[in-house]
Amino acid sequence: MLGKFLSNAAFRIMLLLMAAIFSTALGAQGLGSADNRLVEERPNPSGGATLVTFGVFIFDIDEIDDVNQRFRVDMFTATSWHDSRLALPESQRIGHNRSFPLDEIWTPRGLVINDRGLTGHLPRNASIDDLGNVVYRQRSSGELSVDLELKEFPFDTQLLPIDFVTYEHSPDEVQFSVNTDVRGDAASFSAAGWRMKIVEPEYGEFAIPAAGVVLPRLTYYIEAQRNARYYLLTMFLPMSLIIFMSWTVFWLQPDNAARIGISTASIFSLLALGFSIRLSLPAVSYLTRADLFVIGCTLLVFVALGVAVIGGRWANSDRMERAVHLNAIARWAYVGLFGLVATIAMTL
Repeated sequence: MLGKFLSNAAFRIMLLLMAAIFSTALGAQGLGSADNRLVEERPNPSGGATLVTFGVFIFDIDEIDDVNQRFRVDMFTATSWHDSRLALPESQRIGHNRSFPLDEIWTPRGLVINDRGLTGHLPRNASIDDLGNVVYRQRSSGELSVDLELKEFPFDTQLLPIDFVTYEHSPDEVQFSVNTDVRGDAASFSAAGWRMKIVEPEYGEFAIPAAGVVLPRLTYYIEAQRNARYYLLTMFLPMSLIIFMSWTVFWLQPDNAARIGISTASIFSLLALGFSIRLSLPAVSYLTRADLFVIGCTLLVFVALGVAVIGGRWANSDRMERAVHLNAIARWAYVGLFGLVATIAMTL
């Protein structure tokens, strides 16, 4: 009798244990499913687009690399949105923010598309208040790419973009708020040789026609104006001096052998200076203002060499009067041509 009772009790305990295990498994499965929806589904997917607000504070832009077409930025970003699923019941609201890893909640899946080496410095955690308002803050620094337009170099003004997209949602699902804010003390940015200011952001779409993909896009711009005085002193002034060194051949007698030496020295000096200038710029398929000036000056120096050769030949063949007359004409025509080259390169 006692053995039968113990056997029945053991059987009942086993049934209870199996039921408990089964219930726990079902609960875990349901919780896991809810957690997946919390991560993968955006808030209120059957409603309108989820509104995402960006705030950016730019600490510094410390370098603009013309050759590699990059710039270095140090910035702080705050991304916010509302997720009612994360709101607490009224009885539990005490006014304290909670911290969640980004991997455990839905996020807009933001991406800086011209990122070439940004590094985040803060934990990837979001702050959530009692009402379900989510804020993700991050400080990032590193390189961003920029497509420089250098036709006006060295009198150019560039727009440096910080280009955000959400890479998993269409514009019907996620929209950037017009309350987006961007700040920074542009006057204190440390990139040498530039004057900067922050301009209004641009809202748009990032499209990949071949894949039929359209993504919401928000672009911040920093306007950077190059300080041309440096290039006037280090490029235009030395090149002008070389031109006027070449000009001195017209003040020497046509039969003076030093004329050829001065002209060839001017050519070599000009080519070396022009080559060093080009090394500071990327390989582009168009001519900059600096290129026009270098090409014009190079042609002038070769003209001076040609006049020196012709004048010398005439002087040595009993046509000294014609050689002197050619010198007199070239002396002032050369100055006029240099003025024309400078005008075309700097103003047209």
